[in-house]
Amino acid sequence: MKPWIIVLIIIVSVLVVGGLIAFISFCFGISSMMANMFCRPKHFKTKEEKIQEMNEIEDLDGRDLYERTPITFKMKDGYIIHGDYSLNDPKKFVICMHGHISNREGSIKYAYALYRLGYSLVFYDHRSHGENERGIITMGYQEHLDALEIIEQVKEKFGQDIQIGLFGCSMGGATALLCVKDRQDLSFVISDCAFASLEDMVRGLIRIHKAPYWPILQITEMYFKKRYGFSYRDTCPKEELKLNKKVPILFIHGDKDALVFPENANYLYNNDNGPKRLVWFIGATHCGSIIADKEKYYKVIEDFIKEEVR
Repeated sequence: MKPWIIVLIIIVSVLVVGGLIAFISFCFGISSMMANMFCRPKHFKTKEEKIQEMNEIEDLDGRDLYERTPITFKMKDGYIIHGDYSLNDPKKFVICMHGHISNREGSIKYAYALYRLGYSLVFYDHRSHGENERGIITMGYQEHLDALEIIEQVKEKFGQDIQIGLFGCSMGGATALLCVKDRQDLSFVISDCAFASLEDMVRGLIRIHKAPYWPILQITEMYFKKRYGFSYRDTCPKEELKLNKKVPILFIHGDKDALVFPENANYLYNNDNGPKRLVWFIGATHCGSIIADKEKYYKVIEDFIKEEVR
């Protein structure tokens, strides 16, 4: 065989093998990032850092917004979830759910809009976040089952007759929406920049990297199912919302969101069969609507509560 043919075969082989390795690494990277298997506490902002972030919005001169009391929730599988609560009106509560790679301090700046309206607040860390034991994150699948248990435990502690609303941002928003089917007694849900389905979320990540949807979607879903025990179809708020009849939902989304693309909000809104509102924040990026226009953010929530919540 001629030397140039051998060289050509070697080059082609290296390119093929290298491309295959890069492709597999990309699929593994997306799956690992979503399940957060490399998550460590150093990724989470501390309470002090979040207070400082809130001070920059509210000019509070270093003060915390709430007097908070620690609380823990024990799940049916024995997992302990850490949180705290701030009492206001003893009959009206909002359970606040943070986003992926955050902790309960990440809900502080959003929840102030509800605290101003008299609501007592419950904050907690999702599994593998904040103070909780490290493990696998399921992007709303196990998290919404935890949320349903936390709702029951909040009622047990503060009274079966209390009103409970949910607030969530990003993954927390999707988690809150997944609760609606099972809790038609919720007072309301506020969902800020939630994804419509886990598949839509993965599609967004693939789009960001300018990679082909096929076969990455199929491979990552198979990996999710095999490695973590859940699939895209198990985490699909837009399908669950078709069963909503009673719970008022406020959808908030920034039109410049480059992580959870704006069409997700349209999917969710169009599939919801209950009372609903969709409000866009012009120029806002992911989780940035409150930063883009704080006064509008507070006003949107206030109007929604006054007009839709009974």
